[in-house]
Amino acid sequence: MNRKFVNYFEGVVVLCIEGRKIERFLSYLYKLKIDIIDTNVIDRKKVIIKIYNSDLEKVMNMKTTYNIEKIGYEGKLKLLSGIKKHLFLVISLIIGYALLLYLSNVIFEVEVIHSNANIRDLMIAELEERDISKWKFKKNHEGIERIKKEILDEHKERLEWIEIENVGTKYIVKVVERKMKSEEKNYTYQDIVSSKSAIIMKMEVFEGEIVKRKNDFVKKGDVIISGRIMKGNEVSKIVKASGQIYGEVWYNIKVEHPIIYQSKTLTGNEKKIYQIQFLNFGISLFDFSPFKDKKVETTNVLSNPLIPFKIVKELQKEAVIEDEIYTDSEALIKAEEQAVKKMKDSLDEDEYIISKRKLKYYIENNKLYLEMFFKVCEKIGEEREITETE
Repeated sequence: MNRKFVNYFEGVVVLCIEGRKIERFLSYLYKLKIDIIDTNVIDRKKVIIKIYNSDLEKVMNMKTTYNIEKIGYEGKLKLLSGIKKHLFLVISLIIGYALLLYLSNVIFEVEVIHSNANIRDLMIAELEERDISKWKFKKNHEGIERIKKEILDEHKERLEWIEIENVGTKYIVKVVERKMKSEEKNYTYQDIVSSKSAIIMKMEVFEGEIVKRKNDFVKKGDVIISGRIMKGNEVSKIVKASGQIYGEVWYNIKVEHPIIYQSKTLTGNEKKIYQIQFLNFGISLFDFSPFKDKKVETTNVLSNPLIPFKIVKELQKEAVIEDEIYTDSEALIKAEEQAVKKMKDSLDEDEYIISKRKLKYYIENNKLYLEMFFKVCEKIGEEREITETE
């Protein structure tokens, strides 16, 4: 194995020698201390030999009646000869691969999925600030997770959950808005209406006339407690209706959970290094004992948004990563726990889950996707002003 390795890097030339008494020629080569790596005798007047490229000049300059012809190369010389022969094809392949690599690492579209235009605009602005926008380069997994955490920390009052999915050259961003506690409105006269479709579960009326009762189905905007006090068919007076209304509300929650899960534990060892980055590839400078697994905090030293090249300083923290492989049933349990937590996190202390059931689940690309249905008891009453013209 070592000899083959040396032969590759030394470079081997294949020669065809023709002439009478060929063994004399071979003996002469041995006298000149020319290493013959291999000999293939064709007949008494013809032999094929392999020698090192460093000895080629000696052989070709020999004054002899023998016919000496180069017929091939081995090792690095064969590689270089092939490249030279097909130089245009090699250059085309390199350029094509570089272009493909470049295009596959560029973001061509970012789509934010949410019904609220303000939330979409907020997410687009935050993503652009962190270089997730059209014509920018894709981020690695750690970069995406860091960006999600930064945005959630900055907008914890408005955003509940963010998912950034890479589909080809497109990023699909899914966001869940945090349910805000209704600001207390100081209306002179008001109705209490339903904030969403629900079945009324319990009511506590402080002021106003009851329009809907327990077990009634209401749609968003339906009046539950009216500020208009009726006497017969006429309004006798208008008041500021108030009360607490709880209803049964329904949600479909979708979650995903990996089949293969990696836990990362920091060892306490850390170091600072510089790295040259091109596209999503990096070359560390003078890092002679790299960590096998690590957590990295990056600071740009030299970069330009117009070129896919930069120099960064990294604070690397050594980590130990352990793979945990879930069975389908274990992953399903974990996904269900995740869905329940997601549902509970959106509820206030006096709200709760009535019941839940799994609608469907499937496994794809080492992930389990689960959709669950929840019945929830939550506050559904909100104030709506009664104006003088009504």
